[in-house]
Amino acid sequence: MKKMNYPCFRVAMVFGLLLSLLIANSGVALAAKPAEKGKEQVEANITHIHHLVLRGAYSEMPSTSFDPMALVMGGGLNSKSYFNLVDHLEDLAKRKDVSYVVLDLSQSFLLSRVQRRDFTQRIAKLNRSGKKTIAWLASVSTLELSVASACHEIFMSKDGMVDIPSATMEHTFYKDLFNLVGVNVTTVRAGDFKGAVEPYTRSSMSVHLRKHYEKMLASMNDVAVAQIAKGRKLPEEKVRQLQQDRLMLPSTAKEQGLIDRLVEPGRMREAIEKRVEGEVEWGAPKKKKPKSFGFTDLFKALMSDEGKGEKNTKPTVVVYHLSGTIMDGSKAQAGEIIDGPTVKALNGLREDDQVKGVVLRINSPGGSATASENIRVAIANLAAAKPIVFSMSDVAASGGYLVACVKAPIFADADTITGSIGVFGMQLGFDALMRRVGVNMETVAIDDAARQMQLGKPWTEEETKKMQAFVDLTYDLFLDRVSKARSIPVEKLKKIAGGRVWTGAQAKELGLVDNIGGLTASINYVRDKAKLTKAEIKHLPKPRDGLDLSSLLGDDDDGIFHGDLAGRLSKLNALGFDTQALEFLMRHASQSMGRSLKSHLWMLQTS
Repeated sequence: MKKMNYPCFRVAMVFGLLLSLLIANSGVALAAKPAEKGKEQVEANITHIHHLVLRGAYSEMPSTSFDPMALVMGGGLNSKSYFNLVDHLEDLAKRKDVSYVVLDLSQSFLLSRVQRRDFTQRIAKLNRSGKKTIAWLASVSTLELSVASACHEIFMSKDGMVDIPSATMEHTFYKDLFNLVGVNVTTVRAGDFKGAVEPYTRSSMSVHLRKHYEKMLASMNDVAVAQIAKGRKLPEEKVRQLQQDRLMLPSTAKEQGLIDRLVEPGRMREAIEKRVEGEVEWGAPKKKKPKSFGFTDLFKALMSDEGKGEKNTKPTVVVYHLSGTIMDGSKAQAGEIIDGPTVKALNGLREDDQVKGVVLRINSPGGSATASENIRVAIANLAAAKPIVFSMSDVAASGGYLVACVKAPIFADADTITGSIGVFGMQLGFDALMRRVGVNMETVAIDDAARQMQLGKPWTEEETKKMQAFVDLTYDLFLDRVSKARSIPVEKLKKIAGGRVWTGAQAKELGLVDNIGGLTASINYVRDKAKLTKAEIKHLPKPRDGLDLSSLLGDDDDGIFHGDLAGRLSKLNALGFDTQALEFLMRHASQSMGRSLKSHLWMLQTS
């Protein structure tokens, strides 16, 4: 018998085994292709619907509000970023797997006038990407309808209400209350249309101011009417008439062309699936885990390294937000534009070589005249170094307009509130009220001049004349800044100044702004001026997420026991408490004798 060669035999077996596995795998692979193809065919037959719910208030600069009960109850710190919302729409436009987007407007939500207009433009872009958009409404207001009108179709619950009023303004007047309790108000102003002082000096609105506001409201309302008419393919005159009818049944709204389909309550998904037909799959934005803030998180907030990070090396266009009331000071406060840190930040942008252009996004009713001018000068220096543009959000009035008075283009939305070129000063006198409650305030001084501008005392005739001189001087400077920046002769400018408030559309006709356009148009302008094909877009200043305990309790410059009441109210406001009305009164009632007279002068527009 011939002896077998076992090593050769083993090699042959291994080779054969590998060959058989290769053939088998090839067969599996070949067999798998038809299966995968079949799976793709099944996927192709499924319509993907993305369900996007708008809920809560959206802000360009969401601040983290602090609830003291969160320390005990372990509650959350919530914020709504408008830019995160529109970024999500941008992502949806790029997704090939999504065929339909359902915009759910059945929950309570809030978009400002400018955000509303911008958001509808984003929906239009989503439509152009090939997506079908359907708005779902539980009830209809002017806000919901103006947003929903940008969608291809509008579905509404049969049991909802339709209420589409035109634009209004609310003003509360305190003069009679002040007379009742014994509070005296002394004011000086430049401009008969400076309406910020009227609630404190009159029992009702002046006739000339009411007529001016009516024209402004008509301009604002025209924007909403045009938006609805364009989306629903209706004449603007018809939409305006429906506004005057205001309340109507859902069936009437459908007959008039405001909505497309009425749906049984709670049957939104079934109705949309029936509209789409075939097999559908629903999707929604991924939810982030909510932040918690308890006792242990307090120390994390205090130890946070806010502002630290790697240095930016990419060409950048910065959107710098000037949002809030403009105030003098050296420390940043949530909801306010403090001139000290703002000027420092603007100077930093000027010196940063990676920043190729800056969009100044203004959302401010104004405030301190001196702080507004300080910020304006810093912006002028920035404009001399690199391309800038101003982008006006909902309000850019009074001091909020002054900061834009440099040689640079101004973009505004059609219903932005701007202008209010005027100045005022005000003193609240509590002496009569103090006497009624048994409190007597006396000042010991060696001359009459030292007794001037006393805390809680109304201005004398001499003091009023002096303050009026300061107001007139500040107003003349304001007119000069606007005249030079906008190339409008002062005499012509006076006819549209005097505290008059304008919409963006009106301001464009008057030469107070250059272009009607939102933030996207402003960014594109700066990008073109800086000759950038690609650039990182960075929003500053960043919202503060942590709790700054030291600013709450006070430090060497602002002690907790020796700090003024207005300062502590401001800190409570920064933590989320609404103290604006009380703070406004206290700021003007607690002027000390050592402070400059100019601290009484304000460039402010109240809505």
